[in-house]
Amino acid sequence: MKVSNKIISGFLVAMLLAIAVLANQLRVVHQMQNVNRVISDVDMNAARTALDMQKIADDITEDSKKYFAGLDDIYEQKLVEHRSDFLVAIAQLDKAALNDSERAAITKLREAVDGYWAAFNRLKEQNRTWDPDDLPPDLTIPLSHLRPESDAAYDAVKDAMKEQVAAAADTGNKAERISWIAGVVSVLLGVFVLGVIVRSITDPLRRLTQGTKAISKGQFWHRIPAHGKDEFAELARDFNAMTEKLGELDKMKRDFVSHVSHDLKAPLASIRQIMHLLLEQIPGPLNQQQQDLIRLSYNGAERLAAMVGNLLDVSRMEAGSMEYQMSANDVIALIKSVTDEFDIQAREKGIRLQLECVEPAVFAECDRDRIIQVVGNLYENALKFSPPDAAIVTRVGRVKNEIVISVSDSGPGVPDGHKERIFHKFHQVKHGKKVAGQGVGLGLAICKTIVEAHHGQIWVEDNPNGGSIFSFALRPAVSEEILKCGQSA
Repeated sequence: MKVSNKIISGFLVAMLLAIAVLANQLRVVHQMQNVNRVISDVDMNAARTALDMQKIADDITEDSKKYFAGLDDIYEQKLVEHRSDFLVAIAQLDKAALNDSERAAITKLREAVDGYWAAFNRLKEQNRTWDPDDLPPDLTIPLSHLRPESDAAYDAVKDAMKEQVAAAADTGNKAERISWIAGVVSVLLGVFVLGVIVRSITDPLRRLTQGTKAISKGQFWHRIPAHGKDEFAELARDFNAMTEKLGELDKMKRDFVSHVSHDLKAPLASIRQIMHLLLEQIPGPLNQQQQDLIRLSYNGAERLAAMVGNLLDVSRMEAGSMEYQMSANDVIALIKSVTDEFDIQAREKGIRLQLECVEPAVFAECDRDRIIQVVGNLYENALKFSPPDAAIVTRVGRVKNEIVISVSDSGPGVPDGHKERIFHKFHQVKHGKKVAGQGVGLGLAICKTIVEAHHGQIWVEDNPNGGSIFSFALRPAVSEEILKCGQSA
């Protein structure tokens, strides 16, 4: 699914959730309106009717006494009207009844009215007057039932109204709970849908970012999963195609550098050998000017040979064919051999080479030639950038379970923004004009690869007295104590 379709789908899901919640609220509001209408229209009318029936029952009792007191036809007519009103009211109540108890009360009230009217007609046939306070029991008993039954009907109507109110309250509570549940479910579902959409977008972006970082580090074999048919999958396929071509170009570059470096190595060796023979004056004597010119050429050939050697080392490292012969070696002895090698060059610039270590011998598990190469590269950098009459101090110490070798100089130092990148290939820190013999920026990259192959680390920090301190850590030799004892013996 395309990204635009995912966003549209998420928006539609959110709209559907909102519409569902709104529809539920409208349904609840409609239910509450129906309940209110029933209470206001039906129940209130029934209550008024029940109250009217109580009054009619009282009127029937009074008019019955008056009728039998004088047998007046006017009161008889009123009683007929009262009975008719009573029956109409009972019919209305029966029609509006909401529960069985209300219907049972109305039925008893109708029976009481019928019983009264039958007793009234029987007593009327006797055609005699009666004392209002001394009516026969046949009439007083039905009359005494009218008001209580009317009150019972009224109470039944009130109870039905209370039930309606309670039902309305219960409906409101249920509606509130349903609304909360629907709201929470909608929010959770919305968050879930949003999370799925965001993840479907951020995951490919994160993989693309990781792939970009890998390519920036030269890992051209890195590939991004390209499943699906959306824009990210298409971008991943294009990225993989680009990476494949970059890998091919990088391989061509490495092969070219390796072949050229290898082809240059033999003629350079011949040139150096010939110049060395000339400086030794084996073919014949040379004047001072000729010696100086040949020495300059010889030094240039030496630098070119070092660059070619570095290029070959980088090619072997990138190809993974660099070999290491690990054994227990005395780091102090290694550093002294490097110091002797650079002693003449340091004295020419008036620079002192100092070695500080509290132990006479420190053994590390390492490849002797490669560690000499690391220390030599650090010395070479320090000699290039240190001013005359300065000192290059090499310290060897132990930090936790590691042997730390540090070389400090008094040069211009390394800015904070370059302290990590300075160990990358071809990276150089510009300090004004280019220093003669500065190189192409492979020495520290080679040092980093060699140290990491020894399961160590290399770093640079500022020298408090000015300049930089390059340090690297090695693992101590397993048989160090045995070697110390053998050396003492």
